[in-house]
Amino acid sequence: MYYISQEDKASPTNGRIYINRAQDVVSSMLAKGSAIRQDALNKAKAFDEKHQLTANASAKVISFDKRVGLTDKLTVGISVMNEKVRSVDERLHVSDKTMAAIFAAERKLNDTGSAVKTSRLVRSFIINTMSCNLYI
Repeated sequence: MYYISQEDKASPTNGRIYINRAQDVVSSMLAKGSAIRQDALNKAKAFDEKHQLTANASAKVISFDKRVGLTDKLTVGISVMNEKVRSVDERLHVSDKTMAAIFAAERKLNDTGSAVKTSRLVRSFIINTMSCNLYI
Protein backbone atom coordinates (compact mmCIF):
# COMPACT_ATOMS: atom_id res chain seq x y z
CA MET A 1 0.00 0.00 0.00
CA TYR A 2 1.26 3.48 -0.82
CA TYR A 3 1.08 6.36 1.67
CA ILE A 4 1.77 9.97 0.83
CA SER A 5 3.88 11.90 3.31
CA GLN A 6 3.29 15.51 4.36
CA GLU A 7 6.38 16.53 2.39
CA ASP A 8 4.89 15.04 -0.78
CA LYS A 9 1.60 16.88 -0.23
CA ALA A 10 3.36 20.22 0.12
CA SER A 11 5.63 19.69 -2.88
CA PRO A 12 4.80 21.54 -6.10
CA THR A 13 5.30 18.31 -8.04
CA ASN A 14 2.83 16.34 -5.94
CA GLY A 15 0.60 15.85 -9.03
CA ARG A 16 3.37 13.87 -10.70
CA ILE A 17 3.93 11.86 -7.53
CA TYR A 18 0.26 10.91 -7.42
CA ILE A 19 0.35 9.88 -11.07
CA ASN A 20 3.56 7.88 -10.65
CA ARG A 21 2.21 6.08 -7.62
CA ALA A 22 -1.08 5.37 -9.36
CA GLN A 23 0.85 3.92 -12.29
CA ASP A 24 2.88 1.77 -9.90
CA VAL A 25 -0.29 0.46 -8.25
CA VAL A 26 -1.96 -0.33 -11.57
CA SER A 27 1.10 -2.09 -13.00
CA SER A 28 1.48 -4.09 -9.78
CA MET A 29 -2.18 -5.16 -9.96
CA LEU A 30 -1.84 -6.13 -13.61
CA ALA A 31 1.27 -8.18 -12.90
CA LYS A 32 -0.46 -10.01 -10.04
CA GLY A 33 -3.53 -10.61 -12.22
CA SER A 34 -1.36 -12.03 -14.98
CA ALA A 35 0.36 -14.37 -12.53
CA ILE A 36 -3.00 -15.52 -11.12
CA ARG A 37 -4.34 -16.10 -14.63
CA GLN A 38 -1.27 -18.12 -15.62
CA ASP A 39 -1.49 -20.17 -12.41
CA ALA A 40 -5.18 -20.92 -13.03
CA LEU A 41 -4.42 -21.94 -16.61
CA ASN A 42 -1.62 -24.25 -15.48
CA LYS A 43 -3.89 -25.86 -12.85
CA ALA A 44 -6.63 -26.38 -15.45
CA LYS A 45 -4.15 -28.02 -17.84
CA ALA A 46 -2.84 -30.27 -15.07
CA PHE A 47 -6.41 -31.26 -14.09
CA ASP A 48 -7.23 -32.05 -17.72
CA GLU A 49 -4.07 -34.11 -18.16
CA LYS A 50 -4.73 -36.02 -14.93
CA HIS A 51 -8.37 -36.81 -15.75
CA GLN A 52 -7.97 -36.98 -19.57
CA LEU A 53 -11.12 -34.89 -20.12
CA THR A 54 -10.12 -33.47 -23.51
CA ALA A 55 -8.77 -36.78 -24.78
CA ASN A 56 -11.91 -38.66 -23.68
CA ALA A 57 -14.23 -36.07 -25.22
CA SER A 58 -12.29 -36.15 -28.50
CA ALA A 59 -12.39 -39.94 -28.56
CA LYS A 60 -16.17 -39.95 -27.97
CA VAL A 61 -16.76 -37.43 -30.76
CA ILE A 62 -14.61 -39.47 -33.16
CA SER A 63 -16.40 -42.68 -32.14
CA PHE A 64 -19.82 -41.06 -32.63
CA ASP A 65 -18.74 -39.70 -36.01
CA LYS A 66 -17.55 -43.13 -37.18
CA ARG A 67 -20.70 -44.84 -35.91
CA VAL A 68 -23.14 -42.34 -37.44
CA GLY A 69 -21.02 -41.22 -40.40
CA LEU A 70 -21.77 -37.57 -39.71
CA THR A 71 -18.72 -36.17 -41.50
CA ASP A 72 -19.44 -38.22 -44.62
CA LYS A 73 -23.11 -37.19 -44.60
CA LEU A 74 -22.21 -33.53 -44.21
CA THR A 75 -19.67 -33.75 -47.04
CA VAL A 76 -22.21 -35.37 -49.36
CA GLY A 77 -24.89 -32.86 -48.34
CA ILE A 78 -22.61 -29.91 -49.02
CA SER A 79 -21.64 -31.33 -52.41
CA VAL A 80 -25.31 -31.82 -53.35
CA MET A 81 -26.14 -28.27 -52.27
CA ASN A 82 -23.23 -26.87 -54.27
CA GLU A 83 -24.45 -28.72 -57.37
CA LYS A 84 -28.03 -27.43 -56.86
CA VAL A 85 -26.78 -23.85 -56.46
CA ARG A 86 -24.58 -24.21 -59.56
CA SER A 87 -27.53 -25.63 -61.53
CA VAL A 88 -29.85 -22.76 -60.53
CA ASP A 89 -27.11 -20.24 -61.31
CA GLU A 90 -26.54 -21.72 -64.77
CA ARG A 91 -30.26 -21.76 -65.49
CA LEU A 92 -31.09 -18.28 -64.18
CA HIS A 93 -27.67 -16.59 -64.64
CA VAL A 94 -27.81 -15.17 -61.11
CA SER A 95 -24.04 -14.64 -60.88
CA ASP A 96 -23.88 -12.83 -64.21
CA LYS A 97 -26.84 -10.58 -63.35
CA THR A 98 -25.41 -9.82 -59.92
CA MET A 99 -22.01 -8.89 -61.34
CA ALA A 100 -23.65 -6.71 -64.02
CA ALA A 101 -25.69 -4.92 -61.33
CA ILE A 102 -22.58 -4.35 -59.22
CA PHE A 103 -20.63 -2.96 -62.19
CA ALA A 104 -23.55 -0.70 -63.17
CA ALA A 105 -23.81 0.64 -59.63
CA GLU A 106 -20.07 1.23 -59.53
CA ARG A 107 -20.19 3.11 -62.86
CA LYS A 108 -23.11 5.22 -61.61
CA LEU A 109 -21.20 6.09 -58.42
CA ASN A 110 -18.12 7.04 -60.43
CA ASP A 111 -20.20 9.18 -62.79
CA THR A 112 -21.94 10.86 -59.85
CA GLY A 113 -18.59 11.51 -58.16
CA SER A 114 -17.20 13.06 -61.35
CA ALA A 115 -20.29 15.23 -61.74
CA VAL A 116 -20.02 16.43 -58.15
CA LYS A 117 -16.32 17.23 -58.56
CA THR A 118 -16.92 19.33 -61.68
CA SER A 119 -20.11 21.04 -60.49
CA ARG A 120 -19.77 24.79 -59.98
CA LEU A 121 -22.70 24.75 -57.57
CA VAL A 122 -21.03 22.14 -55.35
CA ARG A 123 -17.71 24.01 -55.44
CA SER A 124 -19.38 27.27 -54.48
CA PHE A 125 -21.28 25.53 -51.64
CA ILE A 126 -18.04 24.01 -50.28
CA ILE A 127 -16.17 27.31 -50.52
CA ASN A 128 -19.00 29.19 -48.78
CA THR A 129 -19.29 26.54 -46.09
CA MET A 130 -15.57 26.60 -45.42
CA SER A 131 -15.43 30.38 -45.27
CA CYS A 132 -18.37 30.47 -42.85
CA ASN A 133 -16.69 27.92 -40.59
CA LEU A 134 -13.59 30.07 -40.40
CA TYR A 135 -15.52 32.82 -38.64
CA ILE A 136 -17.17 30.58 -36.06
